[in-house]
Amino acid sequence: MGSAKEKEEQDVTRLREVSPEEVEVIPEGNLSREDMTDFQSWLDRAIQGGHRLIALNFKGVNTLSSSAIGKILHFKRTCDELGRRLVIRNCNPEMLQLLKMIKFDALIQIE
Repeated sequence: MGSAKEKEEQDVTRLREVSPEEVEVIPEGNLSREDMTDFQSWLDRAIQGGHRLIALNFKGVNTLSSSAIGKILHFKRTCDELGRRLVIRNCNPEMLQLLKMIKFDALIQIE
């Protein structure tokens, strides 16, 4: 069983400014129900930055909980209301299949 420190090292989220117009939110590990407060704070930081494009870089994400899906949908609505664009990128094949199965690709651009 992993310690809290091991979990902290595995599940890290960070922001990366790609350009003055674009920022990436880069979560790693599992986006589980327990991680939603932290995930929401990173989404809030991204929206407050004033970037026109916000990308969720899922390269290091293994799984998404239903809570994470709900957060992303709510965040998409917030982006739309503020005139921002949200995209999802760098999904592994299983994650891409899941997102297409739940028709996320009809709501959010997946690169």
